[in-house]
Amino acid sequence: MSLWGARPRRLTDRSTSTEISEVFSSLQGEGPYLGVKQIFVRHGRCNMHCGYCDELEKMREERFDIVTLEELCSRIDALEMERGPHHSVSLTGGEPLAYAPFLRNLLPRLKEKGYRTYLETNGTLPRELESVLRWCDIIAMDLKPPTSTGDRAFWQEHRAFLKTGLARELFVKVVVTPETGVEEIARCVDLVADVNPHVPFILQPLTAAGSGPDKAAMALIESELFDIAKSRLSDVRAIAQMHKIWGVR
Repeated sequence: MSLWGARPRRLTDRSTSTEISEVFSSLQGEGPYLGVKQIFVRHGRCNMHCGYCDELEKMREERFDIVTLEELCSRIDALEMERGPHHSVSLTGGEPLAYAPFLRNLLPRLKEKGYRTYLETNGTLPRELESVLRWCDIIAMDLKPPTSTGDRAFWQEHRAFLKTGLARELFVKVVVTPETGVEEIARCVDLVADVNPHVPFILQPLTAAGSGPDKAAMALIESELFDIAKSRLSDVRAIAQMHKIWGVR
């Protein structure tokens, strides 16, 4: 049952209400902030359809609620009181920047309350990022090679997004599947290196709950992709989706 009870099904004011599938306290399971305790705010929809996405079920319309700014802030404050202290509030999805009008109200409110903000994004909406950048502390940006996602290429959008995001603390993640093309990872590496070769670059093998990282994806990282990335970038790491291994959300 929803924390907010029966809710309207249509979002009518995108600046004061948003679509949320869940809000919870847990451990960050990806990237260089692995293991820190966060409040996760999961937005409903995404502008992409990645074949490996593990949140598709939560992005079904009947799974999310229409939540007001005041309701969401109250829920975050309650979790901080009950389960805190937390390192930061992670805005995730779905794609949180698909809700930029709402974030322009939520993010300054969170900063006023003393929270650190952590934006998890697919890195395809640079204009939306620019509109909220001043209130973002950390940006976890995905790069989306088409051979990994099964979606279209977003190279131009990724480049513009990366250039904008450099004004804040930012790192890049690339999900590696057995189908991921070596030439596309090389293109990801070149994109980051051309903008700033010191941006942390995370190779993230496809990871299944219980069974751990995909062996073929991990072998691809170890045999080729890590060296390709390290040849042009100063901070390269391979980090699996540890929350799936830990068995937490």
